Amino acid sequence: VRIQDVDPRAFEHLLSFMFGDVIIFRSVQTALSVIYTAKKYMVKGIDTLALMYISKNINSDNVLLVLQSILVLYDTEQTYEDPAFSSQNTTIQKDNPNILEPDARSIIRHCFLHIDKNARKVLESDEVEDISLDLLKSIIQRDSLCIPSELCVWQALNRWSHRQCRRRHISPSQDNKREVLEGSQYYVRYLTMTSKQYKVASSLLTKGEEESILYNLLHMDSSLTKSIQEYQVSMNTPRQRTGGLWKHVWRTKVQTNETKKDKITLAEQILFFIVCILD
Repeated sequence: VRIQDVDPRAFEHLLSFMFGDVIIFRSVQTALSVIYTAKKYMVKGIDTLALMYISKNINSDNVLLVLQSILVLYDTEQTYEDPAFSSQNTTIQKDNPNILEPDARSIIRHCFLHIDKNARKVLESDEVEDISLDLLKSIIQRDSLCIPSELCVWQALNRWSHRQCRRRHISPSQDNKREVLEGSQYYVRYLTMTSKQYKVASSLLTKGEEESILYNLLHMDSSLTKSIQEYQVSMNTPRQRTGGLWKHVWRTKVQTNETKKDKITLAEQILFFIVCILD
């Protein structure tokens, strides 16, 4: 009998498990393939071993692959709530949701926490261009991403949309990028950017949206245009920065001074020096 729809190595692991042999995984990819094969042939037990191996071998190079694969293999509508950041929810929407097994749930939690702590490296990786739009949205909506600036999120969105346009065989124009993003561009925290950063990151917005956000950056009490008004609070919410809270306060001060064309005083420079030491 020829079996061509599963990974041969994964199928060998499945047979070895059924005959009572010791299973030794050597890669996360093989472990994920074993879970798929076990579900296809309804063999219980080996998927738990695979999940245990995966949970111990998650890193920045494979975290997106693991997270995307687990969410697909355990097809579910998953609202992720991290106790450490209880104010935020991350939702992955799927059709016909099932309850996640405890081991799979812990891996999902582990993956999101790893992405939070290593957000810059993950967002700059090639793998981010291959994840689903649902997962991309879930990641970039997180308040707890440790990134040096919001440009990291914008660059990831720009690259992802460019790749999607190529896959659909359409020109990667700004209009087409906005179409494939389906509103994801509004999850960028534009109102936490400096004016220089915003000049780089405004290309995924329409002309009206770009002008509205720019006006808000210059006049902090103003409201955004009606089409993006619902995103104003999130756009103005700073993420957890790699430089810490004190440096975020300093960046906010610098941004305000840029807007007002004020010079930074000697006292403020001394304050910045103290802030760096405290961080």
